[in-house]
Amino acid sequence: MSCEKCGKNEATVKFVQIENNKRTELHLCQECAMGYTNVAIGLDLPDFLSSMFKQGSLTEKFEPGRPLKVCSTCGRTIKEVQKSGRLGCSYCYDVFKDELNPVLRKLHGSISHTGKVPARAYPRARASRQIEEMRKKLEECVRVEDYEQAATFRDEIRELEKELAKGD
Repeated sequence: MSCEKCGKNEATVKFVQIENNKRTELHLCQECAMGYTNVAIGLDLPDFLSSMFKQGSLTEKFEPGRPLKVCSTCGRTIKEVQKSGRLGCSYCYDVFKDELNPVLRKLHGSISHTGKVPARAYPRARASRQIEEMRKKLEECVRVEDYEQAATFRDEIRELEKELAKGD
């Protein structure tokens, strides 16, 4: 799909706006999207993410003399991530997990993805979600001392985990 603004480049960004229960979608290329976010809605994504870090308790963790976390792959520090609002590489998500999780929870309401999944990954994602749901039920059964039902959930979880392990 081509960009709906310039018509030249491939659309890589999708804006969805819901106003008065009316949904509007706009598909833009990277260049048009940057202009659109900065001008049309007054949002600069790196500044927005940076401000999310500043609202949290991240600044309290920076003490003089205390070593900063550094991504061993790209060399970015958490201070650089906080300042720019951008991660350096995919490994930064793991390295800065403790600092990112509160920000992601504020933005998305959760730290785990619960949205759409590509069709080829659906069986694995479905099984993972089933396991998580069963673990919650298992914990509840143990809490109320319903050990027979807890054992059933435990066995079902083990079976699903075996199926997931076969797929790897």
